[in-house]
Amino acid sequence: MAQMMHPAVGNVAMGPWRDHFRFLACALALVGAVTVASALAAIIAPGIRSLLLQEDGIIEMGTVLFLGAAVLGAGAATALRGPRVPLVLAGLIALAELLDETSFGSRLFGFQPLTLYGGGQLDGFHDLLILAFRLLQQVSHNLAWLLVVLMLAVSVGLSLFALRQIARNMGGATTWLSGHALLFLHVSFIGLAQVIDIAASSRALAAVEEVLELNAAILLAFYVAQQGWEVSTRHIRPSGTH
Repeated sequence: MAQMMHPAVGNVAMGPWRDHFRFLACALALVGAVTVASALAAIIAPGIRSLLLQEDGIIEMGTVLFLGAAVLGAGAATALRGPRVPLVLAGLIALAELLDETSFGSRLFGFQPLTLYGGGQLDGFHDLLILAFRLLQQVSHNLAWLLVVLMLAVSVGLSLFALRQIARNMGGATTWLSGHALLFLHVSFIGLAQVIDIAASSRALAAVEEVLELNAAILLAFYVAQQGWEVSTRHIRPSGTH
């Protein structure tokens, strides 16, 4: 009787860093391509700027699609293999951001969102940060801007931390933290986007915010795919043939 091993088992035995690197490389390559393409489109063909950035435009729809993929992927992996903290957490984050992008479903179902204090509508979780900023301004402008500075510092710090973990992955030194580098980078991108949303009003920075949110959605979708792949490979067992 000859014993045969599934190829994926051999890959697992060689260490998880190759899988991490594969998903990291694909995610970062796509993020880079999206960023460059968006910048070139804005420079070379400024006429399509509104098509890219308008409500329900190309970039926003791309964000929704990647967030939807993350929600479905996390749900499917959880249903098939049982709940795992990283997948459940990523799925909940994706669901919250998907609701945020669709204005809590108001644009899908046609209901009117609540009015936001100081102007606008409460049509997303990000508006809660804007509300906090406006309320703090009533107390102290310095305190309100301190909130923005803290958000910026945490986001930049998370970005640097994630990049360090990515560098470790690329060097083959996989750790528990480095396996979640895509999630850390996702959170940092969302934080940077929220800082821009609160503190800036220029059209150029608004475009940067939209691209950051799309890139964050891409990172989250690849993180879910990475975690789902790891869960599936753990369930592979050697099989024998006669």
